Amino acid sequence: MRRQCSKSSVYRSADSATERTRGEEKERRGGESLTLSRHLSIALSLLLSFCCVAFAQPSSYQPLNRELTKEEEKWVRDKMKQLTLEAKIGQMFMADGNAIFMNRQTDAYQQLKHHIEDNKVGGVLWFRSDVWTTAVLTNRLQGMADIPLLVASDLEMGLGMRLNDTQWWPPNMAVAATGDTRYALNQGICTAREARAIGINWLFAPVADVNNNPENPVINVRSYSEDPQTVANFALAFVQGAQGENVLACAKHFPGHGNTATDSHIGLPVVDVSKDSLSKLELLPFRVLAGTDNKKNESFAVSAVMSAHISLPQIEPDAVAPVRKLSANEQSTAEFTSQTEVTSPKVTKPATLSNKILTGILRNELKFGGLVVTDAMNMAGISARYDAATAALEAIKAGVDVIEKCPDIDAAITGIKEAVAKKEITEDRINASVERILRAKAALGLIEEHIVDLDKVDQIVSSPGCQILAQEIADRSITLVRDEKKLLPLKSGARLLNITFADDDGVFNSNTFVTELRNRKMNVESVTVDHRATEADLQKLFARLEQSKFDAVIFSSLVRARSGKGTVSLPPIGMRLADELTKRDLPLIVISFGNPYLLTAMPNAKAYLAAYSPYPFSQYAAAKAILGVNEITGKLPISLPGLYQRGHGIEVRKR
Repeated sequence: MRRQCSKSSVYRSADSATERTRGEEKERRGGESLTLSRHLSIALSLLLSFCCVAFAQPSSYQPLNRELTKEEEKWVRDKMKQLTLEAKIGQMFMADGNAIFMNRQTDAYQQLKHHIEDNKVGGVLWFRSDVWTTAVLTNRLQGMADIPLLVASDLEMGLGMRLNDTQWWPPNMAVAATGDTRYALNQGICTAREARAIGINWLFAPVADVNNNPENPVINVRSYSEDPQTVANFALAFVQGAQGENVLACAKHFPGHGNTATDSHIGLPVVDVSKDSLSKLELLPFRVLAGTDNKKNESFAVSAVMSAHISLPQIEPDAVAPVRKLSANEQSTAEFTSQTEVTSPKVTKPATLSNKILTGILRNELKFGGLVVTDAMNMAGISARYDAATAALEAIKAGVDVIEKCPDIDAAITGIKEAVAKKEITEDRINASVERILRAKAALGLIEEHIVDLDKVDQIVSSPGCQILAQEIADRSITLVRDEKKLLPLKSGARLLNITFADDDGVFNSNTFVTELRNRKMNVESVTVDHRATEADLQKLFARLEQSKFDAVIFSSLVRARSGKGTVSLPPIGMRLADELTKRDLPLIVISFGNPYLLTAMPNAKAYLAAYSPYPFSQYAAAKAILGVNEITGKLPISLPGLYQRGHGIEVRKR
């Protein structure tokens, strides 16, 4: 549908920024800062341009939630008749890789080629990739395929989450901290348009998990909130934006991964809750996204749901396979291995392999008719107990349509074909999934158009309008939780000591934050401490604190949730540093560029801000917030146990 540059669409694209002056706006490209200090008329002109460039151009795609045309219905029927059993099974798998430059003779390229030409896989899943290579390689793989491919990527936080040469957007919890679902809507629009420009037609987003466990090591800020209705509202807005641009969206991780203390990448989490409790909490967002509770939502029902590798013993009591010994080949190629497996009787068959959960609850109770896709099957929550063929077969029996990140696609396809021959599973069951897959491809318009125009890639990806939107979200998300000494905003020219603590071996730093402070005439000394630091390193830092007087000492924590890490807590050396800083009589400001629950580990801190992520947009926003360049308006989407309730946030006007 063509979007006009009306007053309402301007408001839709930039929210309340049209109603007030943004004193200092910044457009960020390639890590460089271009300061835009403008009055209201210039800001409004910029936003009008944003509307017209980023959102108002007509899409070349038909709406996703629509009836298929007669020609498309015929295409689906014809393909179902033409495909062999083996080719049908292949359609249920996604090959995966990193879309970076690779010579055609490399093993990585030949493997992709083999899966598409020989195994007839139905899709490709991209991980760490580059923009141009993704577009070029996706076009080439689409050209190899007999049936157009579904091309997916985990783009929860914009293209930067997987595309190396683009920026990460603020995470979902930061979006919810703004309190405005229109940001989620427009993030969905931007993400979908940029993804389609490079050939990605399936977003493995949004996360619909309710983060009601502060110790959750893998969801955390990927969730919108601890409140299920808030999660539902923001996730639905994202889906509406994304699917309005004709991509598949995918709600994950069903039936809810928020109440876990174990990362399913390295173990099998147990969520020991009743069906009634699950229905009231974890299932609420999925029910809304499936259109179950509200007929008005049916036209915006999410296209796909991703399963979670979690055990729910009160709902699925069937026994899980024991932890197995991996073969030598599996050990050499495993991306994740079991680190936290338990043998409690409460550990039962994971949701991904449970017919009671995927068919009984998702299909029958929630009436979900879209695609069901697994989470990565190489994660230890599955692979530590099941080989590739067994896991794939059990997932299909449970009700899965698409299997991603399978450790051995060849073995899995062979195993499923043999299972059909042995009548362990019927060909009708395979047909049901394949028909859903083909119908999704037809709805995406892939029959007619599955090659992207390379000339348009750098006109759409990282467009100025979408970059401004991402910065606006970060600016509005900054949440001041505590400021007992009224340290904020900092005075111009203040002398600052920034102490950065990181636990990612130097992957992240606070350089963007520090540079922005210096660019705004602050006198900043900065030191970095990571988890490898020794007590001697800390003593040198403490001596520095005693030698000089600072107007403010900033503790910038970059501790965040990360797949396979297993914890979001400060490591011992980080706790030692945090304890010492809070004991001293310092003008201390703690900023969490990651886990917002950090304050519970240092409850005596006198000033605390949540920025939610270590990425540049959030670091720019935090710097502008503490200097009074931007007003602070964010509200906590989660509670900090024993300290603050959800919805808390101190508002500070800009200077």
